[in-house]
Amino acid sequence: MSASPLLRSALVSAAGVALALAAGPSHGHAQVRVDDLVVTTGASIDAYEGNLASVTTPVVDSTESARARSGQLGVRGALLLYAATDQRITGNFDFGLRQFAAEGFSTRDYTPREFAGRVDLAAWQRLGPWGNVGVELAAHGRRVDDRPPMPLFLQPGFVEVRGALVWESPLIDGDLRLGLRADVDDADYRAPEQIRALDLLDRDSFGVEASAEWGMTSLFRVYTGGRRTHYPRQSSFDADDPFRRDRTYTAGARWQYRSDFIVEVGVEGAINRSNSRRPEYDAIALNVQGATPLPWWSLSANLLATFTSKVYVEETEFARLVPGEEADNASVVFLDVGRPVTDDLAATLRLGWTRAETDIGDSYYERFGVSLLLNYRPFAR
Repeated sequence: MSASPLLRSALVSAAGVALALAAGPSHGHAQVRVDDLVVTTGASIDAYEGNLASVTTPVVDSTESARARSGQLGVRGALLLYAATDQRITGNFDFGLRQFAAEGFSTRDYTPREFAGRVDLAAWQRLGPWGNVGVELAAHGRRVDDRPPMPLFLQPGFVEVRGALVWESPLIDGDLRLGLRADVDDADYRAPEQIRALDLLDRDSFGVEASAEWGMTSLFRVYTGGRRTHYPRQSSFDADDPFRRDRTYTAGARWQYRSDFIVEVGVEGAINRSNSRRPEYDAIALNVQGATPLPWWSLSANLLATFTSKVYVEETEFARLVPGEEADNASVVFLDVGRPVTDDLAATLRLGWTRAETDIGDSYYERFGVSLLLNYRPFAR
């Protein structure tokens, strides 16, 4: 992967800060502690409806209705790597495999296999009356073999690295906290010989965000930010400024209430402007989350929903999207109903719905799915 010089410099600096924190005063506990470990296995059945035509594969294929069966295996965990009075280093990992059997296309059936993994490292230092400063490093990768002509909401394979510097103020007047965040990232998309267009998604970006939150049981958070993204392989169609550069401005608010149940509601607006007119858009998203115990058979319910509306600034006569950008404009709803089977094993029934763009901008498809998942926590207390 060819990271930009800016990103390389930022990641080296971030890694140095993290190592410096780890090498600080020896009044902490250096032994690694597993805070959570979950092994997940399950099976799903999904149905897809809509304009599933594609122009991004070697053989153009299409359908208005497709089906997919899949099985999955995953493991995720949280680690405490170091803890001291004023310092803390944590890690998270999440790895998964999904095997699909997709049917209903005109040319042939497909059997996509998806490998995905993510590793995160965070180091925090308390600065006394100045609050806390943190360094975050992350690596995220995905590989998809035999990807169907329409992505079935499978993003293409990529490798991404990210580094961030975060500052949190001490509590002000008892419950107000301010925050600043700056991050850089670099993404390199896996482009097989047959689908070289995926290389167009390669990007590097820099973003900043300012936030304020207050409250305890009822928590409010407001934030605003900006991001500058460079696509070194996409043309802007401007001879004086030949490669695509986007500027994205966001603002949002979130309210969360925690008691015997949890409710979270948030709204976010985004404005994307570019030196290339094709991808300019205005978007708004409503996010809803909830979790509550149910009065029957030790059941619990979890809801996760995102509803997105996206409007392009200027109509064009050709497909707007580079394959993979469909996920930027998806509305998704998941409803989980679960219950414990033993102290360390839980079963979950998941119902899911997705509405997202196809490879052709402003053309949508819908997905309906049902999954049965088993979550095993070997270190459950």
